[in-house]
Amino acid sequence: MNGGDVLGEEGRKALNACVKVKIFGRRQTRLYDYSATRLRLSKCFRGNFPDREPWEYFSFSDPEETPLLTKVKVFELLLPSSGDRDRGIIDIYDNCLLRFDDIPYVEKYPAVEGKLKNLIDKRRADVETEVKEATANPDQRHRYSWLVAQRRVRDCFAGTFAGDASLLPENRYMYKSETYSVSDIYEAFIKHDSVISFVNNIEKLQGCERCKMSEEVKKERANVDKEYAEAVSGSGTGIYQQRCKYSQKEAEERVRACYCPDCRNCASNEWIFGRELEVMNHDQKVYDIFDICRKLCRGVPWRAFSNFVLLEKYPIDGPGSAELKALIDVHRNDLEKEYQQDKANNVKRRYTRSEAERRVRDCFAGSFVCDYTDTFASKSVENGEKKIDQTYNIFDIQNAIRYFDSKKLVHKYPEEEGPEADEKRKLVDEERAALKKEYDEATAIVEIEHGSGFILQDHFVITNKHVIESALNDNSNNTRIQISNAALGEHELPCKIAHYDAGKDLALLYCRDLKMNPIHPLQLSNQPLLPGMQVFSFGFPISHTGDTALFVNGYVSGSKKTPQGHTMAVLNCPLNSGNSGGPVLCWVEGQLKVVGVATQKHFKDILTLSERMTVAAIQEKMQASVIPDVSEYLKAAHEGCLHLGDLPRLGKTSIYLLTLKLYDALETHSQFNLSNALPADQVIDFLKTSLREYQGDYKDELAKVVETISTSEA
Repeated sequence: MNGGDVLGEEGRKALNACVKVKIFGRRQTRLYDYSATRLRLSKCFRGNFPDREPWEYFSFSDPEETPLLTKVKVFELLLPSSGDRDRGIIDIYDNCLLRFDDIPYVEKYPAVEGKLKNLIDKRRADVETEVKEATANPDQRHRYSWLVAQRRVRDCFAGTFAGDASLLPENRYMYKSETYSVSDIYEAFIKHDSVISFVNNIEKLQGCERCKMSEEVKKERANVDKEYAEAVSGSGTGIYQQRCKYSQKEAEERVRACYCPDCRNCASNEWIFGRELEVMNHDQKVYDIFDICRKLCRGVPWRAFSNFVLLEKYPIDGPGSAELKALIDVHRNDLEKEYQQDKANNVKRRYTRSEAERRVRDCFAGSFVCDYTDTFASKSVENGEKKIDQTYNIFDIQNAIRYFDSKKLVHKYPEEEGPEADEKRKLVDEERAALKKEYDEATAIVEIEHGSGFILQDHFVITNKHVIESALNDNSNNTRIQISNAALGEHELPCKIAHYDAGKDLALLYCRDLKMNPIHPLQLSNQPLLPGMQVFSFGFPISHTGDTALFVNGYVSGSKKTPQGHTMAVLNCPLNSGNSGGPVLCWVEGQLKVVGVATQKHFKDILTLSERMTVAAIQEKMQASVIPDVSEYLKAAHEGCLHLGDLPRLGKTSIYLLTLKLYDALETHSQFNLSNALPADQVIDFLKTSLREYQGDYKDELAKVVETISTSEA
């Protein structure tokens, strides 16, 4: 030491051999639980969701109950199944938001190409051909009944529509993962085929024993059944325009008459047509047998609802009806044939829900009372006439096909116009922009942590194994290692892991682009670290942002045994987090040499081994969580995305996270001035092992390092 200068010119040159070991990867971002995920997604969609009748949205016991198919329910159905797994922003953006944007209201083609795809293309081509003919000869245009027209639209798609009623038992929701056998499909077909005899189902309606025993009730239910059968078969009144029309009072009496006096007294106007009275002038409203049947359906508990789907087997006579009747018979025969083959050969082909539903629907004209998809949404209703009573030309059919080609399951923006709709669009854009910004930050490759290291030879660097831990554990190949310092200039040189030893907490890095001049590699010495020896170190603590390593000095305080069996030196030296992997040096016979590698700062461990294992498990589960803002969850509960009963659990989550952050601070902000260092003789043993196992480039250079060390030891 000259004039108090511990390093001297030689030591300052050695600074250039100490490098910052940077780990680049995707920054860990906040994880969202299911409720928070759903809340963020719900703000990205302010448009219409799959259609449902207003009365179906509410429980008649509680008119303020959450709608059955609101956006909350849609997100519950479509979010990837993951139990209680929290989601990062990448999952939310890629697998949820973008996926939701792409889900169609109805699938155009089947998942597997084949006859059905070719048939759909042919049907669409037939529509376009007829459009050209109708354009050339307007007077020759066909007028189709609603049944025929809507079936032509549906046959141009492979799947069922999102607003369709469920035809399969115990399968209320769309997009569920169950599969069905042909026997399941056939049983559903038989059940719905028998609905033409309406009385078989009307007897299953809610009611007391007196309802089932009353002759008057049985008679009235039989009359409803008869009128419905005439309406759907085309007999009796013959055409829709001539079927019976009822005032609101008359329609309510028809419904009430299907129950005994005690049940009638419990059925208020609100239970029957009351909700419709809120939105229209009921004195001008007229009802028919289908409206009455819908209200009778409403008396059934939801789980029985799928047993009460009303439909029409064939269309009435008119353009296209003969072809549709023949097609229905073909589908029925094919289903019967496949069912018998399935029974005989025990062939268990499985169908998705959409495929199974479509097989059943193909056996009918397609008018299900409980379907709420408006097939001709763009067609206006003239003179109060229901769409089901109107006729349609080929242009209406073409417009409907184009409409459903572009219609999505969940809508980004409201379809309405006006200041309120504009404000909703603005809020959607703001939320999506915030998600995109968070997503871009999460997917950007940035420096996520760093440690220290030192150049050992032309292309090799020593550091701690725990410094590069995240790179070792990354299976996505997004994480990379780079080294830098002032002597390397603006260059950040990429490195590969040549070898590591978890027990010694050492890692050897190979850097192909490293050029030594004017850098002089450091030399290892097996000089033992004895108490009282003066040592110093170079490194990049977390508080240091410069390009040149900081110098610190101190003394060897003693040593301790590790659980792995080797000895660690204990230094009284101001080393901090970020210094890990840096060289511990001293003067040996007039030369500056590395006598150890800094590893870990001392801190008092206040937990037992079992408790530390518990903390590690919690840390892994909540790796990127932040302490939640309670106001955020209160807002989620207000918007229907979270139950207030969840708040105590969220309070516990906050305590867990706060405890983890305080525990982590013990290591990175310890008040102790003691640190561990691995003696250089352990580093030398590590390099000898590396030489035997390393098979990468410049192995001869590594051999030279080991040879030089062996020579000096001798």
